[in-house]
Amino acid sequence: MLKKFIQVTSILVLAGFSFFYTEKVTKIVRDNDPIMIKIKNAKSSISVASIDPIIIDDEYIAGVNGCDIDIDKSYTKMKNVGEYKEELLVMSEKITNTNMKDKYIIGGNKEIKNISIIFLVYDDLDFSLVNYLNNKNIKANFFIDGEYLKKNVVNIKKLSNNHNIYYLGSNNKYEDKNMIYYNNIINVNTKNESNYCLTNKKNDETLKLCKDYQMYMIKSDYIDDNILSNVKMNLSNGAILVFNYKDINEIKVSINYILSKGYNIVSIDDLLNESNDCKLYYN
Repeated sequence: MLKKFIQVTSILVLAGFSFFYTEKVTKIVRDNDPIMIKIKNAKSSISVASIDPIIIDDEYIAGVNGCDIDIDKSYTKMKNVGEYKEELLVMSEKITNTNMKDKYIIGGNKEIKNISIIFLVYDDLDFSLVNYLNNKNIKANFFIDGEYLKKNVVNIKKLSNNHNIYYLGSNNKYEDKNMIYYNNIINVNTKNESNYCLTNKKNDETLKLCKDYQMYMIKSDYIDDNILSNVKMNLSNGAILVFNYKDINEIKVSINYILSKGYNIVSIDDLLNESNDCKLYYN
């Protein structure tokens, strides 16, 4: 019995050693393959640098992930054709592990000429403004009071065809008892997830509440008057402009000014998206 056990153990040890040896030889052969050598040389010179987020205490400005050559996938593709070809390089995303949910987000990437505009809705939604935005092909963000959400689901559905909709709280206040109910109205009846809160003043209790519901907190001053002057003062790459709007005509003039300066008006999701489609560089 002991003899048989020793024989079986010896066979297993030999098999394990053989597997380890084969793997080692395969790796050596692979690392010395001219294709692999060229890929590794390319890795040192071909990459897309990440743009790091700017974090100052509890405030956050979004960055953009970088891209690097995926050696294994690139090697597999090139071995299939039998030669090194730069166009077959596969890029992979270098993800920056940062947590935006415990910060006040105050802007998007400063290197890209994108901004977002937000409209506050309490008890009335002006569809002349909505039609203007639609005609300009502008995707805006509407933060809407809970009572309006509850009573105007039809309007919400119509608005969501072209714009993103989020919960503003009830009477400008987020409360635990209301979060699930109003977020569900948005999640069920619109085309976006209710994943952002909004404030113009820091409140750590509200920040924590939104984080508990897996939501991000956006902080920006609200533009109540002197709209065009305030837009000019605050317009920059990554800006989030919040209109507590009353004068629709001045808002239209302000939007025309933003566009005339070469800015792209994008959704909050796009503005704060830190992912990088590395396929834009190599497939």
